[in-house]
Amino acid sequence: MSLLGKAAVAMWWSVRPEQRSEFSDWHSHEHFPERMSIPGFRRGSRWSSTTDAEGFFVLYAGTI
Repeated sequence: MSLLGKAAVAMWWSVRPEQRSEFSDWHSHEHFPERMSIPGFRRGSRWSSTTDAEGFFVLYAGTI
């Protein structure tokens, strides 16, 4: 996947297994839409770690 634009915001999150459902709901329905409404943000994605049960990687790309 190539970046859309010339800037990126990368975040690594550690979320306990018992909080994954709440985190996913918050990230999908609050955090992600809020970020994508900011001018310059063009794409966002969230990835789960295959080696760490608590790990998430979030990447936003755009012209920010």
